[in-house]
This record gives sequence, C-alpha cells and structure tokens, in this order.
Amino acid sequence: MSGLGGLTADSQGSISQSYAVGRVMDSEYSVAGGLVGGSEKESTITQSYSTTALKDIGHRNRETGGLIGVDDSPAGSNTSDYWDTTTSKIKNLRHGAGTPKNDPGITGLTTAELQSGLPAGFDPTIWAESPKINNGLPYLIANPPRKD
Repeated sequence: MSGLGGLTADSQGSISQSYAVGRVMDSEYSVAGGLVGGSEKESTITQSYSTTALKDIGHRNRETGGLIGVDDSPAGSNTSDYWDTTTSKIKNLRHGAGTPKNDPGITGLTTAELQSGLPAGFDPTIWAESPKINNGLPYLIANPPRKD
C-alpha cells in the first residue's frame, strides 16, 4: 500500500504515544491520513493523535481519514487514538479512517476538546498538557516541544 501520512506513509508494526502536526498536501497517492497513510494487518496504533491539516485532499484521494487513510489491521488494534476535526477539516466522526468507516478506537475531537485535558486513555505519566506548551495540546513529557 502506498500512502501519505503526517507521521508515516505506511505502518507495518506498532505506533504508540505519538502525534503528528503540520499539513499533508494533495498528491498522487490514493491513500492519506493525518497520522498514517496505510496501516497493514499486523499494525497497532495506541495513545496517538493528529492535528494534521489535510489540505486539498479528497478529489484525487479515494481513501482519506482523520488519523488513518486505510486501516487493514483487525478491529480493536487501535486504542485511545484521536484526530483533530477542526484542523483536519474532517468533521464526519465516521472518518477516523478513510476505510473502514467507524474504525474502533479512533475518535474525532475539536481543537478545543484536545486542549481541555488529556484524552481518555492517555497515560499521564507519559503525556502532559500546558497552555504555554505545544499550543495547549498534549505533548510527551520526555520530549517536550519548545514553549510557545
């Protein structure tokens, strides 16, 4: 599978406690996601989120999701994963993955909701939030971004 994602094009293993920011621009790829373009059968994604803007994606891309473009992993492989419905412009809560729709374990939240406290399932010994760091979004304690 060839995809385009804010963190990685394709996942064939585990992604845990990660996030992607920025934007993914229109391209020739038929699969696009805010975090991962395509997730293979043996993949898992946990405690991760994306605020990636999916700019001009959709008219060429057949499979576009707020977090994952195409998820071929078994149902239940993704847990405590989120995408920003405000920045991604993907507001339909069924579209955490382009395929399958209603992918379990992926939840759409607005920017304000992501800034209002750690999302459910995020380990507070790993993640933190501060209005002065990472625009108030969750960040990894061991690898904090610069203060805004």
